[in-house]
Amino acid sequence: MGSECKTLNQAWDVYDYWLNDPRIELWGEPGDLNTIFREATIPLGAQRAPKMVGDSFLLAYAEASGGALVTFDRALRALAARRGIVAISPG
Repeated sequence: MGSECKTLNQAWDVYDYWLNDPRIELWGEPGDLNTIFREATIPLGAQRAPKMVGDSFLLAYAEASGGALVTFDRALRALAARRGIVAISPG
């Protein structure tokens, strides 16, 4: 990533670009996301694992929306497979 990483201001510029691109549609959170997210974090209850909290949210969102997770993270892809969630890697 290195020099290709965006600053926070640059990231907001990308987000604003997406908001104005008619090919891109942003969806709100599915209604049952909170329940699924909480259930996904139950096995982590005794851990200090902030990365896993984010990963659990992404998995819960994919599950609640009936969508697929797109990730470069092999461990997250494997966790998705164990939960029966479709996960793919770009490229």
